Amino acid sequence: MNLVTPIKIQGKKTKLIDTIRNEVGDVSNKIWVEPFLGSAEVLFNINPKYAYVSDNNEYIISFFNAIKNGTIDENVSRRFLEFHGKKLKDGGKDYYYEMRKQFNQNHDPLYFLFLNRSCFNGVIRFNSKGEFNVPFCNKPDRFAKALITKICNQIRSIREIV
Repeated sequence: MNLVTPIKIQGKKTKLIDTIRNEVGDVSNKIWVEPFLGSAEVLFNINPKYAYVSDNNEYIISFFNAIKNGTIDENVSRRFLEFHGKKLKDGGKDYYYEMRKQFNQNHDPLYFLFLNRSCFNGVIRFNSKGEFNVPFCNKPDRFAKALITKICNQIRSIREIV
């Protein structure tokens, strides 16, 4: 079974992992270079011993670095998403836009995760000022217990690899 990461992004390679793995073969003793990391599903499923990765979206890199350095783990994520998920359920789009405003000031990776999972279709888009500007998905009950558990399990799986 392939690892799916918690970042929702347009153009995810989830369905192509097996094909990519078959094409590149064993990379356990090679250096993997990935200039467009995106959701990082290819990287974590290929699981090379050495890798150089980048992305022009600094918040994606920051999110995965926070998992790598232990700032974000499944427990921290669960508390954050449960707390803010309840507030989103109560406050709807007004709360989403408040969280978006806060993210544009603090650039916190957990806020990025929250926005990514509660914005319209997982679109990641920034305006000319560099501000996240994707509208709300109009689903106030977005963070049901099952989704939070799924996201936390995905974070745990990544943490075990890095």
